[in-house]
Amino acid sequence: MLNSQLSDENVNFVPDVIDIANYILEVSREEAEDNEYELISHMKLQKLVYFCQGYSLALYGKPLFTENIEAWGHGPVCPKLYHLLKGYGSSPITATVDPEKILLHEHEKFLIRMVYNFYGQYSASRLRKITHEYGPWKDTPSSTVISLESMALYFKSHIEVNPDNIPPSTDEEKEEILKILEEAEANGECNLSQFCVPMGT
Repeated sequence: MLNSQLSDENVNFVPDVIDIANYILEVSREEAEDNEYELISHMKLQKLVYFCQGYSLALYGKPLFTENIEAWGHGPVCPKLYHLLKGYGSSPITATVDPEKILLHEHEKFLIRMVYNFYGQYSASRLRKITHEYGPWKDTPSSTVISLESMALYFKSHIEVNPDNIPPSTDEEKEEILKILEEAEANGECNLSQFCVPMGT
């Protein structure tokens, strides 16, 4: 089981990669129950975590979580997450955690869902191919840290401004996310004009 490492009283936290992974797994289970996507493997989770970090850097100018991502043979990998989940091999991850204990702000959840809604449909091998063909992985020496700067530059150059496609898709949910983004912009946390959806693969 993946365990959140932060207390409920901590309101000014920076998420841990475990918080991000737990929320991705929770979203994937919701989708699997609707028969849209299958439960995800360790490799697929690693790639989704990488995309979440990249788009956070591009959209908000700051990392979504504190742990490093390294350039490994099968693409970008967060070592902390790898050592926690390597026992699953290529099998679907079945670990669960109480959703109430996943400590993330609403705008962070929206970002993760946006990434998952776009990339969750692809297989682990397809996502591996994407990270090998595009982005800073190929320019980073093997087994070394992929810099936040290189990720930010890459993801900024591969985004497409289109407010009509901001997930979630209902008008009410779009109003909610725009309100959150406007508040974040007012606090200097992001530039609303940069908010966008990932470009096609």
